[in-house]
Amino acid sequence: MSGSLYARLLLNLFFLLAGDRIFSQSTPFVVLSEKNQSVEVLGRMGHLRDEKNRLSIQDVSSMHFDSLHAQRAPSFGFDNATHWFKITLKNHSAIHDWLIEVAYPPLDSVDLFYQDTAGWHHKTGGDHYPMATREIKHRHVTFSLPLSTQESVTLYLKIRSTSSMQVPITIWSKEEFGNGQYRIQFINGIFYGMMLIMIFYNLFLYFSIRDKTTLYYVFALASGTNVIAFFQGYGFFYVYGNYIPSEHLFTVFSGPLFIVCSAALTRSFLNLKSFSPTLDSILKANIIVTIGAVAIILLFPVSFKALHVLTFLNCLLILICASYCFYKKYRPARYFLLAWVALLLAAALFSLRNLGFIPANWLTDMALYIGGILQTLFISFALGDRINLLVKENQVAKEKELQLEHLAKEKLEQEVKDRTEEIQNKNEQLEELNEVKDKLFSVVAHDLKGPLNSLKGTLSILRMGVLSKDEFNELAKSLDTQLIQTTYFLENLLQWGRTQIQGELYSPQPIHLDELAKTTIDLLHSEIEQKKIRISLESMDHAKAFGDKNMTLTVIRNLLSNAIKFTNSGGSVRCIIQPKDNLWIVSVVDSGTGIPPKYLENIFSLKGISTLGTREEKGTGIGLVLCKEFVEQNGGKIWCESTLGKGSTFSFSLPQNASKPIN
Repeated sequence: MSGSLYARLLLNLFFLLAGDRIFSQSTPFVVLSEKNQSVEVLGRMGHLRDEKNRLSIQDVSSMHFDSLHAQRAPSFGFDNATHWFKITLKNHSAIHDWLIEVAYPPLDSVDLFYQDTAGWHHKTGGDHYPMATREIKHRHVTFSLPLSTQESVTLYLKIRSTSSMQVPITIWSKEEFGNGQYRIQFINGIFYGMMLIMIFYNLFLYFSIRDKTTLYYVFALASGTNVIAFFQGYGFFYVYGNYIPSEHLFTVFSGPLFIVCSAALTRSFLNLKSFSPTLDSILKANIIVTIGAVAIILLFPVSFKALHVLTFLNCLLILICASYCFYKKYRPARYFLLAWVALLLAAALFSLRNLGFIPANWLTDMALYIGGILQTLFISFALGDRINLLVKENQVAKEKELQLEHLAKEKLEQEVKDRTEEIQNKNEQLEELNEVKDKLFSVVAHDLKGPLNSLKGTLSILRMGVLSKDEFNELAKSLDTQLIQTTYFLENLLQWGRTQIQGELYSPQPIHLDELAKTTIDLLHSEIEQKKIRISLESMDHAKAFGDKNMTLTVIRNLLSNAIKFTNSGGSVRCIIQPKDNLWIVSVVDSGTGIPPKYLENIFSLKGISTLGTREEKGTGIGLVLCKEFVEQNGGKIWCESTLGKGSTFSFSLPQNASKPIN
């Protein structure tokens, strides 16, 4: 590309962005003809700025007017001064009825002055005058202008406004004005029809799904449409044109309402508080500043320039928020970002034009149209995408809920099953305890009642004096055996009762098993002598174990007593104490009657069957139950091996030191 082409491009860009007042040239004539019945004046007019608003038509008619850029419609941004414009028309057509249209509705007052043979004519318009006072009932300020063929006339326009000073002027023939307005109204009807359809569609959608984001969008869409209608003059024309006090309120609230609604929509749609609390706070601050600006404008007659700046900043902030959420992989943010890119560009062009930074042209005039349509489409896509995402999330949540319900149901069923099994076990235990109780009462009643009855009968015989000395001695031996067995029974019963009610006091200490065995054999000496049993103790000296002395003594006594009881006269009983690993194994081996195999399983419980000894000695089975509890409490085990008719071996283990082995 050549250097001259670069220079031309830069020059064109400079002309595009330049203001209307950079050119100083003579004011051209505006020629009206039958071929062109719609003429845009653009900058082909003179301009005079009356800063203090003191000049009259008589003053300005004789003053010098500055020239404007011929290809640009005048745009001066926000300026509270009065602006005068001078237009010279030449009618080269046979058409006599012409109209002059100032196509920027927010202008406060527009005064038209022109002079003919009858003198000066003065016509007024603008949004500070009721619609009923307008000569031509139209959304734009429009005046009739009668011109004879080949007549030249000089028009003076006096314009004031607290809004942006935009002066797009078009000269129309009446017929072409009607045709042009038909085309414009058709396009606008499509646009506002689309907006209304989207508003009502999303409103019905809100009532269906009750999603507050959809309601925010309805308000944002309605307020945005209202802003466009305001700048196109439809609000003034259809709503408040005959109520001028309400016009000021409508003007003040239109833009800020859009800022508040769009910011609320952004915060809710993007779930901004969870993604970025900082951006969320900035948006809330922008809302507060906007509300403050509205209050200031209502209280003081100041320019609306701040509202345009806040609108631009609001769009920029929303664009930043959408970009950030898109960067954070939030899927619905993609369409939302496109929507606000479109609207930001539109708002930027429109605001920069109103602020006077760029001249008016078809792109800046149509920016709100294009931006509004694109934003509506993209946000609709975004809402649909978001709703689909919410539906999927809802389905996932329902599936998780069903899974949790299923797990809870299974857990509940398992708990019911476990509790049922627990109750059944408790019932079985209660039944077992009930059987034990019944058996215990039966044993106690039988084994205590028997010896007492024998003693009672013996005493009765003694009182009768019919026994010889030998018979008395024999009877005394029998009573002595029964009393010894009853004593052992009562002692075991008392010890077992204590363990069941309050637990036996466990007091472990180093003990010598060989000494405990010798002591027990000495205590059972009389029984051993009566049955002429050979008894032996096989142990090394000082077989030191660790356990409770009284409990261990009770276990050895019961095992030796049972062995003597079930051993025939002349038989043998051996007490063997030997080490194994870190344990002492104590075994009592007898040559007695032995135990039937079917009784071995329950021999250490109250379900066990007690049999008579070789000399009809009675037993209860409580002793072996007590032995099992005492051995296990001392960290050992107890077991039995027996052969019917050959004898039995009862063994138990005790730890050699203070560390109990795991059972």
